[in-house]
Amino acid sequence: MLKKGKKLISFVTGYWTHVFFLSLIVVGMPFSKFLMSLGTIALIVNWLLEGGIKAKFKKFFSSKIALFSTGVYLLFVLGLLHTQDLNYGLNDLRIKLPLLAFPIIFSSSHRLKKTHYFLVVRLFVLSVLASTIYGFLVYQGLVPAKKEIAQIRDVSQFISHIRLSLMIVLSLFLIPKLFNNKLINMVFGITASLWLLYFLSFMESATGLILGFVTLFFISLYYLFKKKSLYGFAMLAPLFLGALILGNHLYSNYKEVKIDRTELATHSASGNEYKENPLCSFFDNGNYSNDLLCEKELSETWSNKSEKPYYGEGGVQFILIRYITSKGYAKDKEGLEMLTPNDIKNIENGFPNYLHPESSLLSRIPRLMFEIDGYIEGVNASGNSLAQRLEYWIVSKEIIKANPVFGVGTGDVPTAFAMKYNETSSLLDKKYQLRSHNQYFSITVSLGLLGLLLFLFCILYPVPTAFRERNYFYLICLCISLLSFISEDTLETQDGVFFCAFLTNFFLFSSRNRYLKSVD
Repeated sequence: MLKKGKKLISFVTGYWTHVFFLSLIVVGMPFSKFLMSLGTIALIVNWLLEGGIKAKFKKFFSSKIALFSTGVYLLFVLGLLHTQDLNYGLNDLRIKLPLLAFPIIFSSSHRLKKTHYFLVVRLFVLSVLASTIYGFLVYQGLVPAKKEIAQIRDVSQFISHIRLSLMIVLSLFLIPKLFNNKLINMVFGITASLWLLYFLSFMESATGLILGFVTLFFISLYYLFKKKSLYGFAMLAPLFLGALILGNHLYSNYKEVKIDRTELATHSASGNEYKENPLCSFFDNGNYSNDLLCEKELSETWSNKSEKPYYGEGGVQFILIRYITSKGYAKDKEGLEMLTPNDIKNIENGFPNYLHPESSLLSRIPRLMFEIDGYIEGVNASGNSLAQRLEYWIVSKEIIKANPVFGVGTGDVPTAFAMKYNETSSLLDKKYQLRSHNQYFSITVSLGLLGLLLFLFCILYPVPTAFRERNYFYLICLCISLLSFISEDTLETQDGVFFCAFLTNFFLFSSRNRYLKSVD
């Protein structure tokens, strides 16, 4: 019986089982946390049942890269030594467990044949592509929704829109290397890339596009200065063009004053005097809200347009003024009459700028500028993603100042933030009083500046080797991960940890020969 059991175990475990569960994980990454977890558990079980544990650990301990990779996780374990909330700390370690498991498994397990290596990577890209198509079809009402689309980012039906955008950006850099050997593959690759770029814009993922452009910038510098190749210039061209278009858009829609303020009228066409409102000193789309402002006419005319009040609770006073300002009209009866029924609906729905309701990436720019402008003026940042991040970073810096060397400990981060929000009398609503939304700040808060330095050393240790071996996939994935740390707590969620821990370690260790001609 024992022999038969061993034969059965050897039959159902091994190389092909390893490949199958790798495939299950990459398919699950943009679709299902359950599949990710199931694939990981099965991968670990397969690793254990295969036997040769002693030899595997010997192989793991002989790899400095693998040891330093697990060091990232061990830093958070050390953070438990001076933590008060042990339950939260242990739960945090549970979420981050892939940072420990994947370096051990991949460094000591099977090296994939080139064909199977690319099969797994292609499955990842195709899964990301399928997830975006499904989300778009849900938005169009053509397939059943997994979750209701309350805002455009909900088109990411299965995981956080931020994590999906990271996967999309990575896929965009993988596609040229994966689908380049036949005409039909090249056509598919170009089509898929254009679709993913469109979807990023459609989803209004400023984070995704910024990450993509910055990563492309680094690649262009590598080709330009390291390889002395003209590819560097070819890559820089769209970057400079995009920066020029964006700069012009920002200047024309935000900084360029469109009305000649030297000859402003003093009275409206109806004969009423224009008067400034000291509470209304806004600047929208190149126009000043206090220019050509007659609130007497606005309040009277608005009552004929909508049931919503002009003044008081639920009133549209400042939203209306800013909306007309954004259109470049005079804030009087004539200016209000020029608004369309759709404009009136936008104002009733709380949009202070006519560009805000549009669903496009460019429409997000005025919204972001609006958030920053409001934050500088002391407006409550609640509900505004960028302005909230600025608040989170300021609070994080205050916590770090109080605990600069070792931090507050792995488990005491929520407590530290709650206390600091109370101390600073933050204007943020309770539900918006969150953590850093910056992985570097999060690590420094929990582990201190010493912990941050050790974290960076561990995570960057493989980079020189990856450059020598021209491990393109790993370097791109790591670059995207490190950039995502600036605006996100990427390692604090399951899908974020999987993106970093699984993919970087897979690209580091799973190829049988690291230098692959198809990835040159």
